[in-house]
Amino acid sequence: MHLTAEEERILEGEEGWAASKAMEILVALGDAVGADRLIPVEWAHVSGVSYKNLGDEGASLLERFASDGRFRIRTTLNPIGMDLERWG
Repeated sequence: MHLTAEEERILEGEEGWAASKAMEILVALGDAVGADRLIPVEWAHVSGVSYKNLGDEGASLLERFASDGRFRIRTTLNPIGMDLERWG
């Protein structure tokens, strides 16, 4: 898959671990579906981020992303759909 110079820089880690890991995932997904290149987007939605479906390892990965990464575009996520006091 063709990457621009900026995308290559990000993949090589020049924008930090989180951006590099995100680019690595995007490139792997693009390769899997035979994409020629990445396309520009203006917003994104993060879906399915719940401890119930991620477990300890997934939560640790999200904490690592949150400690180093920032979204560059408008981003939304699902609101919590349960009572935090009674969850468990």
